[in-house]
Amino acid sequence: MKIVMLASCMALLVTAAFGGEAQLTASEQLLSPPVEQGPEGAPLWSFDFNGSYTMGSRIMKAGEFGSQAEYHYEAQALRNIHLFKKYYLQVGFDHDQYQFSRSNATLFPDSLTSDAAIIAISYWSGDEYHPILKLEPGVYYTRNHITKNSFNMPFRLQGGVKVNEQLHLVLGVEIDLFGSAIAFPIAGFNWKINDQFNVRAIFPKPRLSYLPNKSLEFFLGGELAGGAYRNGPTTDRRTNNALLDYSEYRACLGIEYDFRKTVSLEANLGWSFERRFNYFRAGPVYQAKGAPYAQLGFKAAF
Repeated sequence: MKIVMLASCMALLVTAAFGGEAQLTASEQLLSPPVEQGPEGAPLWSFDFNGSYTMGSRIMKAGEFGSQAEYHYEAQALRNIHLFKKYYLQVGFDHDQYQFSRSNATLFPDSLTSDAAIIAISYWSGDEYHPILKLEPGVYYTRNHITKNSFNMPFRLQGGVKVNEQLHLVLGVEIDLFGSAIAFPIAGFNWKINDQFNVRAIFPKPRLSYLPNKSLEFFLGGELAGGAYRNGPTTDRRTNNALLDYSEYRACLGIEYDFRKTVSLEANLGWSFERRFNYFRAGPVYQAKGAPYAQLGFKAAF
């Protein structure tokens, strides 16, 4: 189901940037003071903050439960350490949490949280870091129940093949022992159509972009959001300390503005087609109806 939904998003999608950069004026230089950088101008620190709100919708097969809204927050900080050529070791921390407006003691927790270290080997393209191997050891839990069984270490292995200057293929795999699908294949492409249009059909955020200038981007995007967590103790044997795979399928229209090459603000509005609570080993699966959502994100690298 996940692959079908993601493929549908990719099929709808058809971030390009101008080559080269104009020289900074005196006033721009004052606004953009020199910062410490690695080889090829690579930033040594990276920060990513984003949050979203999905309006309330009823959960099918649990209509008496009422309407449930979702709040999502994520904060990530990375130190980028040069290894050789354009390859970097990225180490840092990621905090990710889903909160829900309505919950109960058995099936629907009030929050899903992951607190994980980030260890990645990445390639600096001149514009951004592309992780080749990424490990996220940490605790993945519901409510405030953290036990030794909450520890998990999902990882992602991904590589690219350059077909030509405009087209790159991406292949890889994501492994998550807590997930309903332990191994999830990754396949996609990045196609620079011209200086204004770009297709990035890559899991989990495919995107079709239009760039009227080097600072502004309009896009149509899709996203497979969510994660896998160890549930806490409950009175229901099906969900007691069980694994919970939470997923959400989204599509949106958005805008991104670059204040400078490595500092950007993104906002989008869209529709969440489905949210799913899947206790895949124990049996119960619950799906929430679609609802509109809004998202805001900020990225900075220095």
